Amino acid sequence: MNGVFKEHTFPKYNDADVMKPQMNGLDDPTMRDFTLLDISAFAKAEFKGERFEEEFINSFLNAAMELARAGRKAADKPGVYVFYMHSYALPVLYLARHCMELSIKRAIRKCGFEPKKIHGLKELWNSLVSRFPRQRNREDRRVIKNMGNFVAAMASVDNNGISLRYPKNKSGSFTQDRMHFVNGEQVASYLEMFVSQLELVDFDSIRQS
Repeated sequence: MNGVFKEHTFPKYNDADVMKPQMNGLDDPTMRDFTLLDISAFAKAEFKGERFEEEFINSFLNAAMELARAGRKAADKPGVYVFYMHSYALPVLYLARHCMELSIKRAIRKCGFEPKKIHGLKELWNSLVSRFPRQRNREDRRVIKNMGNFVAAMASVDNNGISLRYPKNKSGSFTQDRMHFVNGEQVASYLEMFVSQLELVDFDSIRQS
């Protein structure tokens, strides 16, 4: 009788090796093998919404930065540029794009509005900018334009959070079938500044206008 697999390599699964609801105190010998999923779960109920949003954004940001550094080190070997059969750029861009979506939605909420239940970066960015005062100084206009250019660049790769998740779209076309080089560390750098800039919006003034 023919089997399903040519070989059987997957080991016996032990749930306690993967996830635990709690540790046996801080002296648990397995503590260093695990990472807390999210510290926001410990926040008081009235603070959870704010804390979870902030933690998700920072988690995706930090992961994008770490992966971008790992990708450069993997490809840039002494005297040779290495091409792999897997991509660091795909997950870096995915993490960055999703982080931007969360950051823009958070900023819209902090302006006193509920963001639309959509994923489009360009649409969300336009919605946020429309909440800003019409009268803007020169530096505001410069920063908003540059942030918008970053949004447009990321949206050109994946506006709705689909094209970096799947190799084909609903019509069966390949989502990233093109020659495209990505500077992951620059993406992560712009992402970090994008997130921090949105935290510097004068939300109190906007809510009162």
